[in-house]
Amino acid sequence: MKRILIVAGEPSADIHGANLVKAISRKVAEFDKNKVNSIEFIGIGGKLMKEAGVRVLFDADKIAVVGISEVIRHLGLIRQAFKTINEAVLKEHIDLGVLIDFPDFNLRLAKRLYELKIPLVYYISPQVWAWRKGRIKKIARYFKKVLVIFNFEESIYKKAGVDVRFVGHPLVKIVKMTETKERLLEQYNIPHDHRIIAMLPGSRTSEIKSHLPIMLETMAILNSTYKGLTFVVPVLSAQADICNKMVADFNVPTKVIIDDTYNAVGLSDFAVVTSGTATLETALLGTPMIVVYKVSFLSHIVARLLLSINRIGIVNIATGEDIVPELVQDEFKPERLADMIKMYLNDKKAYNRIKQGYLKLRHILTDMDASDNAASEIINLMGLSL
Repeated sequence: MKRILIVAGEPSADIHGANLVKAISRKVAEFDKNKVNSIEFIGIGGKLMKEAGVRVLFDADKIAVVGISEVIRHLGLIRQAFKTINEAVLKEHIDLGVLIDFPDFNLRLAKRLYELKIPLVYYISPQVWAWRKGRIKKIARYFKKVLVIFNFEESIYKKAGVDVRFVGHPLVKIVKMTETKERLLEQYNIPHDHRIIAMLPGSRTSEIKSHLPIMLETMAILNSTYKGLTFVVPVLSAQADICNKMVADFNVPTKVIIDDTYNAVGLSDFAVVTSGTATLETALLGTPMIVVYKVSFLSHIVARLLLSINRIGIVNIATGEDIVPELVQDEFKPERLADMIKMYLNDKKAYNRIKQGYLKLRHILTDMDASDNAASEIINLMGLSL
């Protein structure tokens, strides 16, 4: 029995972790059905990784936080998660560790696993090209293989002496609508002649508390000056209660759409998206957007000191161009956001420029199957003779 430790500390990583586990299991089964149960997966993850067959030792939702002040408030849970994994690797033989994104936690964990002589793979590695470049030295020391999801990352890691492979971006194969727009309009009872604005406040509770009130005030401004608008707020089921409660306090027609983000965003004419994985998903769905983000003052000051680039939206970073507008910290205000949305709704040229920019992003991401490629690398590293 081979045992893989897999650690994914946030919702987006849970998706990629689950797809990776499925790809490994599928490849093993295709070669020899008798080996289907020859690999056990344990670690940190969420609902999707559990469903994929991972024995989850600690729930990722409990430690999915960003920002200095947010991390401090959750320090007890983060320490508990680290202790849980540390105890598990001491009790159970681990053949390989696969760490996904979540760099602050995973790099600390990598040091411990390296000391225990557990070979490590980093899948969806830290964005050392964006901030805290010094982390690449730790990565070069601790990891046997690094699997990157943007082609420009490969040369950066190679220069640092890292054994690296570009495997493609995992979202390319999974981000798509599953229903027609006509059916979705009927399902969510949206008038056919309405323009739909999606507001994505984030996947973490701290993000929702920071972003959704501003988004709701923006909706109120737009609703008072525009006719024929419908607002949708796509969220995960884990965050549905807090979103519904916040929406209920505003007298604006808003539909909270649960666990159907791709359809909701793909259906929309425009989106306001919290910086993170959702911005890339929105671009892949072809919906023009404004990227927003706001953290505590302390977190913002620290980020300003550590960032080596001026952009936060991955669409802009990957293309090296200002494809989509960004509103960060004090610029992220209801009046400013409402004015920008009005401009894009009324200016077809500006609206279409964003959609044209998305074509450049598509070209950069390629059409590779990241989960499949990553699974092959992991299987080879474990010495499984498939």
